[in-house]
Amino acid sequence: MADENTMEELTDNTTANNSAESVILINVQQMQSMEIPQRFNRVRTEHGWIIHLEEAGRVTVNFLTSMRKFDTALLPGDIIERDGDDLLLLRKQPEDAYRSQRGTSSLARTRDQLLSAESTE
Repeated sequence: MADENTMEELTDNTTANNSAESVILINVQQMQSMEIPQRFNRVRTEHGWIIHLEEAGRVTVNFLTSMRKFDTALLPGDIIERDGDDLLLLRKQPEDAYRSQRGTSSLARTRDQLLSAESTE
């Protein structure tokens, strides 16, 4: 019974501090590394850290097994939080805002680049 009360208190505090439209939860023990190519601020906590993203970009989580990786778009104001063995990617915007943040290949060209290449040939 005491565990249930503690869990409710933790859930209420977490919800109040870090409300989000959606969340991605990853087990830290399965993670090898994480790439964050945009600006961020990091704050240490009792059980880990909290990263506040300052710019939009893609975050890549590399896993230990089978060379797997997870790649997702995040926007300014989103939070990456490590709490013990959990890594939470808290998305603050509605899902539609992330659909426009698709990853692009380094080989992809913009429309202007394609048109200028055609005119030079």
